[in-house]
Amino acid sequence: MWKLFAINIILEKKYLKDLNKISLFSHLSQDNLEKLLNSFNSKIIHLDKNEIIFREGEVYHNMCILLEGEVILSNTDEYGNRNIIDSVGKNQIFAEVFSFTSKKISPVTATTNKISTLLLVNTDELLSVGNLDDLDLIREKQEIISSLLHTFADKNLILLSKIEVVSRRNIREKILHFLELHKLKNQSNIFLIPYSRKDMADFLGVDRSALSRELSRLKDDGLIDYEKNTFKLL
Repeated sequence: MWKLFAINIILEKKYLKDLNKISLFSHLSQDNLEKLLNSFNSKIIHLDKNEIIFREGEVYHNMCILLEGEVILSNTDEYGNRNIIDSVGKNQIFAEVFSFTSKKISPVTATTNKISTLLLVNTDELLSVGNLDDLDLIREKQEIISSLLHTFADKNLILLSKIEVVSRRNIREKILHFLELHKLKNQSNIFLIPYSRKDMADFLGVDRSALSRELSRLKDDGLIDYEKNTFKLL
């Protein structure tokens, strides 16, 4: 059940420091960040696990910033199979690409994987030129919009990585490339995968039982080691 609040920064000061760590807002003082978020008609929502934020095919006007928890982005193919597109962790942004398009139609479904808190920023308000009269704030808003261009480019790289994984010839190659990407992302050969086995299978586009069998073979062959969701490339 959604718990929705118009943003009250006085009550939500604990999130301001975290928001300042995000590259999108790192150039802002906390006072100006508060003013801008309120000018964007921002809202904070608190959700339980397995709640849907928005569905594939829906019109959605908000850029989302995950303050606490975890969110899974997925879509469904023409045969009804669920495909995991990405997982979103604390202080990461999602829905920013399509919410800036003219039609604002979501290509994915966003579902909480844990109890989560999100900041919703209305992208129409963000782009509006008439909701601010402070020149300094106007300039800082333009910096946010410029930073979003870099975010869009980063998201394209993530999608290319996903394509590289699923285009591999067999399940072994898909798993190894998937794990190699997480090794690079974490800069360590020991890392935590933010997916259940079912979600991992959905991401790779393979059968769950086939995934489990191949993971066991890779372990027996001395290529990987793992305990639950913690993996090690050997």
